[in-house]
Amino acid sequence: MTLTRLTCQSSKVQSRKPRAPLHPDARRHQLLTAATAVFAHRGYRAAGISEIVATAGVARGTFYLYFASKAEVFLAIADDFYDRLEIQIAQGGASPALAVGSPDGRAFLHASFRSWFEFFHTHRLAATVMLTEAAAIDPRFDRGVAELRRSAYTHFAARFRTFQALGMVRPSLSADIIAHLQVGMFEELVKAFVLGVDNPDLDSLAEQMADFEWNGVRPAAR
Repeated sequence: MTLTRLTCQSSKVQSRKPRAPLHPDARRHQLLTAATAVFAHRGYRAAGISEIVATAGVARGTFYLYFASKAEVFLAIADDFYDRLEIQIAQGGASPALAVGSPDGRAFLHASFRSWFEFFHTHRLAATVMLTEAAAIDPRFDRGVAELRRSAYTHFAARFRTFQALGMVRPSLSADIIAHLQVGMFEELVKAFVLGVDNPDLDSLAEQMADFEWNGVRPAAR
């Protein structure tokens, strides 16, 4: 899902400055990285193209070789972030079915949550921009986020049903409700403890979320 490819194709015109030998794709990436940092720290509405090119260390004209406006570079950032997030959802970690020989569901949950926290930490600037700016800028972002959430709900619900089939969690629980709880809890933890702090303890976050969830869904002791 790429928000119906909201971004426009970048121009293939090379910079005329001999001191800027970067390949067009590398230059575009440089501008996207700079714009992401500026939007994350200044906010979309307060940020200007002058700040983006200053952060990137390029001339203003170079910016327009790749993007027609501030809005277009923002859409490119969103497109890239949502593509990466969709890949993360599709990968989803190892299947609990792999743990049949040694069914340690808690360890599986820890590894899965750790992978997700790592994703948002690695892409924290883009995540900050998307979670704080996107919905207020264009309703298309709301639709994009809603579609990604549906993908996440489907993934987590299917995973929980696999746990149920293995007898690792209570069969009376609704997989759909659990999936919504997982996504909601995770989103709040990301905002408060991954994006909101400089050096998040990802292992501790994953450990606590796995412990909380696993102890809440296991079958009652016989």
